[in-house]
Amino acid sequence: MEKGKRSSHIFFAILFFALLANFFLVKKISAQGQSEGATIAPPVFDLDLVPEESSDHVVKISNPTENLVELYPSAENFTAGDDLGQPIFSAAESEEKFSLAKWITFDVPKIAILPRQEIEFHFKINIPKNAEPGGHYGVIFFSTQPPSSEGKASQVSLAEKIGALVLVRIPGDISEQGTLLDFSGQRFFFKPPVIFTTLLGNSGNIHFKPKGEIVLKNWWGKEITRLPFNNLGGNVLPESRRRFQDAWNAASSPFWKIPIGRFTADLRIVYGHSDSILVGKIYFWIIPWWVIIAAVFLLIAIITYLIKRRRKRKIINEKSSSSSSEKYHKSSIPASGTGFSHRNPSERRKI
Repeated sequence: MEKGKRSSHIFFAILFFALLANFFLVKKISAQGQSEGATIAPPVFDLDLVPEESSDHVVKISNPTENLVELYPSAENFTAGDDLGQPIFSAAESEEKFSLAKWITFDVPKIAILPRQEIEFHFKINIPKNAEPGGHYGVIFFSTQPPSSEGKASQVSLAEKIGALVLVRIPGDISEQGTLLDFSGQRFFFKPPVIFTTLLGNSGNIHFKPKGEIVLKNWWGKEITRLPFNNLGGNVLPESRRRFQDAWNAASSPFWKIPIGRFTADLRIVYGHSDSILVGKIYFWIIPWWVIIAAVFLLIAIITYLIKRRRKRKIINEKSSSSSSEKYHKSSIPASGTGFSHRNPSERRKI
């Protein structure tokens, strides 16, 4: 009995200290997260620069919190990571084909932003004389921690950073090579939304921002609606590919308003300075559940009717056949009192 009480006391003591530790841990994490409220504008710079040009630019940084925010600026390169548009960052010192970070400079190694304050951060882009034509890509990060002394980009500490992407176009031998690798979607839906997936490839040396629309038509070729393509303004970086998704959110309630039948989706994309065009087409069906259920019941009713009709005909045919055989049987029996009797040939000769 004493052992049981002692065990229960130990259990509650462990539980108490666990809850106490959890309370302080949550409080500490929340206090650290309070300094992560800074915002920047604009989030993307898309610039046309020429060799030997030095240009000044401004990033506006706001602190909407009630705490002092200290940030450390740094410049890194970025390239396309996956086909969903997630970039991969690398140190400014890395020599890459489309690098930009080593051309970005700023004079302030650290900035402090008071609560509810907005400041302007100035930086320069110095394009060298021998800059390679095409696209060059970098990002200006503002981190709560100073840059690593090793000059390596850290993916782990990305959550503590905010950054502005910088996309630079240098004139010269520019190659815009966009390809429609895939335009697809499900072939059958019970109800909207209908999701369209577009995969674009860029084998050129400059980024492009595709734009266009998806035209939807019904079974009879009548236009229903138009969906804007790349409404968020995503870019396709050189030597990469990017996947886009668009949705047709047609009415799905009440159930009788759900569109029914076979539909066509025509994709038309325009990209690049030369307004090159890419097109695609797919077909899909929307058949709601209530239509399928109604069709099943109708089919069952038709089959039941045909079975009953066949049985009824069979019964009628059997009755008709039985009646005909009875009539034939009666007609083959001679009636009594007619004065006719059957005689054999020998008796006929005697008569």
